[in-house]
Amino acid sequence: MAQFQLSATTREVKGKQVSQLRREGLVPAVLYGRLTQNASLALPKREFDLVLRQAGMTQLVGLIIDGQGEARNILVRDVQRNILTGEPIHADLYEVVMTDVITTEIPIVLIGVSPAASHDAGVLIQGLNSVQVECLPGDLIPEIKVDISGLAEVHQSITVADLVLPAGIKVLAEADEMVVTISPMRAEEAEAVVEEAPAAVEPERITKPKVEEEPETKAKS
Repeated sequence: MAQFQLSATTREVKGKQVSQLRREGLVPAVLYGRLTQNASLALPKREFDLVLRQAGMTQLVGLIIDGQGEARNILVRDVQRNILTGEPIHADLYEVVMTDVITTEIPIVLIGVSPAASHDAGVLIQGLNSVQVECLPGDLIPEIKVDISGLAEVHQSITVADLVLPAGIKVLAEADEMVVTISPMRAEEAEAVVEEAPAAVEPERITKPKVEEEPETKAKS
């Protein structure tokens, strides 16, 4: 059963008229799936924002349409946002079949502190922010935690092969793909880390202006 719940109403308004829905605090959405007839919906914006923050796009959400029937198990597949405000302006919702294997992205979250990075021996570089996986909807996890406390030296890395995942989740990325690594510091970065003592201020030298002597004139005889 989905941990998060979201309500929706059937949407008759389409095209340019959906702008009015947004002014009313609703987010236009479309529901689709392998066994689902496409449906146009409207979602309460505040409720959708909360669900999106909590479930993201990797957790099952129970969708109830028009307050009737059982909740449908859905995933938020895509969210379009206003380029200026960042507010959601449209959402794609995918109704899953619990016995169908799905493909999705799970975010990678770094935990711990790398000794190499904290002691300025190198620079921590994250190569992957998420990884594509296959699994049943019920096996989905919200995130993959990667402990970086073992990265103590330059050139040490964690690859996809090092990821620890629950049974039932298959990673689709290459095993040798870099997740995070410690890269050597560039020369200019290393110089910035070393605190140099302030240079001694050389006193200003004051020189007397040279007085030009007037040329001697010989008296006329």
